[in-house]
Amino acid sequence: MRLIATCFMCALLWAGAASAGNVIQTAEFPGMTPQRLYDAYLSSKDHAGMTGMPATWFRPATGKDVAVGEVGDEFHGFGMTGSDGKFHYLLGGKLLDLVPGKEIVMTWRAAMWDLPAGAPDCILTLTFAKVPGGAEIRLVQVNVPDFPGDGADETGAPETETDHVNTNWYFRYWEPMRKYFAVQASPKP
Repeated sequence: MRLIATCFMCALLWAGAASAGNVIQTAEFPGMTPQRLYDAYLSSKDHAGMTGMPATWFRPATGKDVAVGEVGDEFHGFGMTGSDGKFHYLLGGKLLDLVPGKEIVMTWRAAMWDLPAGAPDCILTLTFAKVPGGAEIRLVQVNVPDFPGDGADETGAPETETDHVNTNWYFRYWEPMRKYFAVQASPKP
């Protein structure tokens, strides 16, 4: 909670080129436990499997990728070969705090965000909880830079980066994760 309150204060003080937006969501995963979801998010192998895109946790202290992220490790996700022929990750972040089996707090940034110097980090908090029939992830993401998007929503209002991030959690994480865990739970022939 301490980090989220700090980030809301930063958002109020930030006078950068883009205003800050927030994303708040809850996703349920039938048949899962909070611990399994927590462990999968911090696993390089499971994270890549859940999203269908290369992902890894990098430990700066050793200069190596690691199988499971710990506080201080850097996240690199959604890897792909760019137009320059080099491999790039589209998402990055750093683990700030972990409450085993219950909560992950990290910075989070899209590679395409061109933020001004001194802009506060986008902070992502994932809270894992048991619900009837499974588990859920409660997501709070603050300081998403609200660059203008290239379209409009159903009311004609201009879309923002927060709108895109809000939508992408569903299509890039929640739905692929449900499919990933369903395949894992299926009986093997």
